[in-house]
Amino acid sequence: MSAKPRIERAALEAFVVEGVDATTTKTIAARAGVSEGAIYRHWKSKDALAVGLFMDCHRRLSRLIEDEAAAADGIKAKAAALVKAYCAVADEDWLLFSFHLLQLHHFLPYYQEDGRDPVTLVEDVIKRAMINAELPPGDPRVLAAMAIGVISQTAQNKAYGRLGDDALSAHASLMTAAVQAVLFAR
Repeated sequence: MSAKPRIERAALEAFVVEGVDATTTKTIAARAGVSEGAIYRHWKSKDALAVGLFMDCHRRLSRLIEDEAAAADGIKAKAAALVKAYCAVADEDWLLFSFHLLQLHHFLPYYQEDGRDPVTLVEDVIKRAMINAELPPGDPRVLAAMAIGVISQTAQNKAYGRLGDDALSAHASLMTAAVQAVLFAR
């Protein structure tokens, strides 16, 4: 494995355990088995590395939400597709996903890119379902927050070791039922 992927993995490990602010480039370099200078050959700073990792996961999640929701027919299938997208990203690379999940608050300034962030995309799915009379009227922002909360709270408990070693997708059917219940609750 070349230096760049080793640095990224080492950074993710340190960021998840220690947090971005507490992690130093010295710590990352030691974990990766490289010099600190190797980090600066690829990134301007530790923060640039952290933002890059966060946004890679964020964009991947956004693309999957868009693709999965577009391929699904009807709001119940779209709700399942949203859960599927989150589970796919989590199961592809749990360390990266847990970093993304646990550091969302840290990266709020980078969170939205032209309305293609996960939250806005979920809101749009809900708005379209309301326009198409698939869902009763309501506030799409609140419903999106609640629906995503079902998924993210489950993932957060996995990150904290409360759900064991199961893949996030092991809980997909229950999360899907809960997201659907949220969308139809009034």
